[in-house]
Amino acid sequence: MSDHPFYFTWTAQLKALRIEIEKSRDCYYLTTEGRKLYDLSSTSYQAAFGHSFSPIKKAIQSQLNSLPISSPKGVFELKQRATQKLIEYLNIPGKIFYTVSGAESIENALKMARQISGKEIILARKNSYHGASLGALSVTGDWRTKDHKSLSKWTKRIPDPQVDPNAEKLAQLIEKIGAQKIAAICLETFIGGNGVISAPLSWWRGLAKLKKKYGFFIILDEVVCGFGRTGKPFGFHHLPIKPDFICMAKIITGGYIPFGAVWTSKEIASYYKSNTLSCGLTNYAHPLGLSAMESVIDSLKTTQLKEQIKELSHGLETYKEKFELIGVVNEVRVIGTLMAIDLKKNIPFQRFIDEDILVALVGQRIIIAPPFTMRPSILKKLLKRIEGLLKEDSHE
Repeated sequence: MSDHPFYFTWTAQLKALRIEIEKSRDCYYLTTEGRKLYDLSSTSYQAAFGHSFSPIKKAIQSQLNSLPISSPKGVFELKQRATQKLIEYLNIPGKIFYTVSGAESIENALKMARQISGKEIILARKNSYHGASLGALSVTGDWRTKDHKSLSKWTKRIPDPQVDPNAEKLAQLIEKIGAQKIAAICLETFIGGNGVISAPLSWWRGLAKLKKKYGFFIILDEVVCGFGRTGKPFGFHHLPIKPDFICMAKIITGGYIPFGAVWTSKEIASYYKSNTLSCGLTNYAHPLGLSAMESVIDSLKTTQLKEQIKELSHGLETYKEKFELIGVVNEVRVIGTLMAIDLKKNIPFQRFIDEDILVALVGQRIIIAPPFTMRPSILKKLLKRIEGLLKEDSHE
């Protein structure tokens, strides 16, 4: 096995999974063997428009020929127009701060929440992932945070909502810590790679009451679940909650350009009218990112893509029932075009590669997140392959 002059992420380098890629087309990769390797995880959940979506490519190419780079302080038509479209798509008035990744979106939301409140503590779930930078890792609860010295001393883990359906234990924790120390609570609307899980609606209602009583901010992480993945524009559109910050990335450009954003409420925007916003990035509101984002939003509003997403969601729901009947399967959860299959044992990743399928495989859990542009008939064919694979393992 040849060595490479670059790192592979989230792994010991000698154990790294290597996928040789020549070029990509539509919803799948072409490997060096000339095989179609179908992307059932949208790469890292971002490639929701496959790997060669003409509208996004054309938007970026056109922008390259007009305004390929701009100062963070620049004011231009695309910036105004695309930002307004994003706010309308969110369907909640506010103001946008741009980033180039999900971790940076979380970082800047945390900075603003602490700056405005003058408080330090952030509440967060144990079962969570919010990004790889130190601030984002500090509110992350899964295995990725354990080897790093982060700001975790300022993070307090809340009782899991599954065992606290009315947020009563959360209320007790807030009283114990002292509301005067708590800046915000940071939450994924629907947990993505860690299980496709949301809190009960009763918990979200309880959280809304606690926010009203104690005045802390709510930071919602929509990096995985934003831009149509859950069947609605954003995960919070399913929930009885009013956020102060909404963190976005991944599908915001379909993965074609690194990009992210933080929506802030009118109250947050009002604070920064006369107080210094000490946040900024070299590639803030990059024109290529804005052009890709605008194309994504325009595409998601089309009747054709809306119907396609509905069909894909229906396909996953149909196979949910089939997967649940297989012996090796413990539990299956689906929200929109996001599926988690919990297994009773590990299945090697190579088994899926042998079936020409890329999935997200985390321990004994399969996560499926097909591109929105995948034909429902192709999804059905691939799910049938996974069904056969799982049945084989049930008999071993």
